[in-house]
Amino acid sequence: MYMLREVYTAQRGKAPEVVQAFKMLDQALEQTGGYTNRRIYVDYAGPMDTVVYQFEMESLDAYLSWERAAFDNPQAKPLIDALNTHARSGYKELYEVVQ
Repeated sequence: MYMLREVYTAQRGKAPEVVQAFKMLDQALEQTGGYTNRRIYVDYAGPMDTVVYQFEMESLDAYLSWERAAFDNPQAKPLIDALNTHARSGYKELYEVVQ
């Protein structure tokens, strides 16, 4: 099992728009199935305007295939546009779940 965390720093005051984008992503993963413990977090302390989306999956290969296909899907354009418009920076963290 793997846990993926996407961490984005929104432009000042644009964290709610990034949260909405992650909610779109969450709906897509829910419909796809196989993704558990999906969570959206916002900063409470530390760097301001930080939004984190985290989930677990059994298959890293299946996720990467889904992600590649999403970039070719016109329905994913609003999600990609929202992150490109409202985020200053972002990165992914990938962990193997051991317990």
